[in-house]
Amino acid sequence: MPHNSKATNTNSRKLKILMLHAKTQRVKKLLEKSLASLPIKTDPPINGIDLFYPTGPFRVSSADMNGAEVREDANGWWKLRERGEPQDGVIEGLETVAKVLRENGPMDGVMGFSQGAALTAMVASLLEVGRADAFAKVAGGMEFPESFAQLQHPSLKFGVCFSGLLNKHDAYTAFYEPKIQTPILHVLGSMDTIVEESESLALAERCVDGDGMIIRHAGTHTVPSSERDIAAVIQFIRNVYPGGNAPSKKDEEEDVLDMDMPF
Repeated sequence: MPHNSKATNTNSRKLKILMLHAKTQRVKKLLEKSLASLPIKTDPPINGIDLFYPTGPFRVSSADMNGAEVREDANGWWKLRERGEPQDGVIEGLETVAKVLRENGPMDGVMGFSQGAALTAMVASLLEVGRADAFAKVAGGMEFPESFAQLQHPSLKFGVCFSGLLNKHDAYTAFYEPKIQTPILHVLGSMDTIVEESESLALAERCVDGDGMIIRHAGTHTVPSSERDIAAVIQFIRNVYPGGNAPSKKDEEEDVLDMDMPF
């Protein structure tokens, strides 16, 4: 599984982030640059970043996208069906993620784009304490995934959904009720015509304080790559991560984190 590592000293650990198909070189570089100096006071202290990029188990073809051109390496986390219908392959997609968590965890957070953002919220939900009980209470719903029932992994500290949406079918109710407790930032494109704003807002409504964790960028259906947009993501992590707002040792140096952010 591809991942990118930023070197650290031997007396610290890295911030581990699971990346669910939100992979662009510019975003990677900005995250690495910004998060590498993110002061988080833990024991041992966090210094640096590891980004993990698993690949979805299902190939995506042009036919799946109504004839639209797709990359040769396009993969999905489940097979594409009409929104609101049960999605074929969700269990397999979750098994792929669970394997990464088991072999490389514990992760601190998760980020995802589009379908990967939908999965981001689902993974954050599954790792929360008591979520298995919520699944047990939903008659006719999806069973709590065995791959996650076998995991020994703490709740995530944060999630970021770029162009996120929820799986609306009743089978997936337990992912969202009760509301997802993990702090999740929802990043919406003001010109996105693939995932409507209402769909991303519906996901935000299923998250605690979701309406206060929304930012918009000026782009389309894409992961924003401007320094300002990435700085907003970094500031969110600083805000929600225990110890993440500690003063930087290089406060006098100008970087993307010095910008005014919407939260």
